[in-house]
Amino acid sequence: MSRYIHIADAKGRDAEIIFNSRPKKPTVKLVTEKGEEVQSLRVLKGAINNSFEGMSKSIGEGEAIAQAMITSDPEIDLNITGRFINGSSRVYIDKDLKPVSRITKKEIVHNPDGSVKEERVPKELLANILSEIAVKPGKLFPKKDMYNKLVFAKKYQLHHINGLTFDFLFEMAKELHDKESLMMLGGGAKGNEPLVFQDGGKTYRAFLEGRVKDNTYVLLLHLSNLELKGI
Repeated sequence: MSRYIHIADAKGRDAEIIFNSRPKKPTVKLVTEKGEEVQSLRVLKGAINNSFEGMSKSIGEGEAIAQAMITSDPEIDLNITGRFINGSSRVYIDKDLKPVSRITKKEIVHNPDGSVKEERVPKELLANILSEIAVKPGKLFPKKDMYNKLVFAKKYQLHHINGLTFDFLFEMAKELHDKESLMMLGGGAKGNEPLVFQDGGKTYRAFLEGRVKDNTYVLLLHLSNLELKGI
């Protein structure tokens, strides 16, 4: 599914551009003995009472659970285990495994060594990729340096929608291709804010990569929310 992003170039020109993801097709397929292609289905493993936590509350710990599994198989509910699932909804539970209707979310920030740096109430961020203020270009970074510093979590491809936006994107791609660089993109009035793709979503640092061949181009938007650091 295609979406729009409002983006500007180094000359101050801006346009609304389509972007979408390009998932890779699997190179290996699973088939039956007859050569028929298989498909994935969601299957119910069991109810919460059949989980280790549930059995711990009703049966006990350690050896009590082991003995019960030998004699009566409490981890399996023959009435529901193995049923196909067509849809599901997330439900939050408390320590007693009871559903709760009100929760408080916390955002945990970690140090590079994995220790907890801070616990805070998560900010409800608004999407900024299609606002009146265009996403602005920033610094250029050599490709070889950035691939060793950042972990890219997502990748999108930008597309033109008419002849004008083709020239707009082709010129951006050619500059990045010739300089063998990634261009950082930022939101906000100063162009220094991370990008938020949907209301309440995560923040990402965005880097634009361009490739050209003859009269064709590819513009890839790489997103990162994790930096590689030495300890």
